[in-house]
Amino acid sequence: MRAGEQHGAASALPRQSGETLHLAWTGFQRRQQAMAAQAGLECIFLPRTVGASRAGLAAEYAALYRRTLALLRARRPRVLWMQLPPMPLLWAALQHRRWVDPSVKLVADCHNAVFGRRWSRLPWGISLLRHCDLVVVHNEVVTGLARARGVPQDVLFELEDVPPQPSPPTKSIPHCLQQRPRPWILVPGSFSADEPVAELLQTARLRGDWTFVLTGAPAKARRFGHDLSSLPANVLLTGYLDPPQLDAVLQAGDVVLALTKEDGIQLSVCNEALGFGKPLVVSDTPLLRRLFGAGAMMVDSSRPEALAAAIAQVLEQAAQWQQAAVDLAARRRAAWTGRYEALVERLAHARART
Repeated sequence: MRAGEQHGAASALPRQSGETLHLAWTGFQRRQQAMAAQAGLECIFLPRTVGASRAGLAAEYAALYRRTLALLRARRPRVLWMQLPPMPLLWAALQHRRWVDPSVKLVADCHNAVFGRRWSRLPWGISLLRHCDLVVVHNEVVTGLARARGVPQDVLFELEDVPPQPSPPTKSIPHCLQQRPRPWILVPGSFSADEPVAELLQTARLRGDWTFVLTGAPAKARRFGHDLSSLPANVLLTGYLDPPQLDAVLQAGDVVLALTKEDGIQLSVCNEALGFGKPLVVSDTPLLRRLFGAGAMMVDSSRPEALAAAIAQVLEQAAQWQQAAVDLAARRRAAWTGRYEALVERLAHARART
């Protein structure tokens, strides 16, 4: 789908009455940016410090809590979406509705981690989701987790990610890739515990003629058990890339990898690659196969030899896989539009919650 077609699709979507904000305590998230382009949400990102100590994180959450209350009091949105976790953002929204604006509708946009071990043990966490008008989850696996954790069925709503509309193409080569030999194998990630980093590095050792470009903050690697002390020479760590830098690298890359060791993880890079029309290699989990199997090469990413072979095949058939990505992106955008229309209708009739 080209830019003009995308804008036409977005203009046909219903708009929620009044101002609709999507608030996240993070530097950037592609999910809501793509949603904003489709549905007219306004995204507000309040970044946190990566790798802060527990004491530092508590102080940071307290500051973000105060900033959020001030922002909501000043803006008075009719609908507030919140990216969760962290759960203190939910506390701030509920406080705002109780003491400032009882009419605001609250939508909890819940990532997988909300129902994981860390956040599910937090008092006044998941139990407070029932006070939201909608609790949005990203796939059927998380729907099951939410039900198991006690989230009422009448507030649950499943809304998958939508492929973003890419930036206008550019011929300029990102600075970090200059002087690096092609092909450029792009691996957007965050060095989280579910990422097969050791297997990826072994794949790079098998194919020293390729350049592997890993995004994300390396400071997180040690915390999640990843050893980056002996990187192959053909591996480039870019560090955190801001959205324009990431877009430029996505446009320049020859193949995009989306890798996880866990089922139920819906990798945002999959939709990013589809949106940019890039050949895509994806870990073969049941969820990712269902969502992206029609537009990506699926692979057992626990086996470096299999991963190298899949990348080689996609490089050889780049035009075929690029078209598969473009076609699947168009279908997913159309399906997402229908789901979002249903969400708006359901939110309009959501009963008042206290």
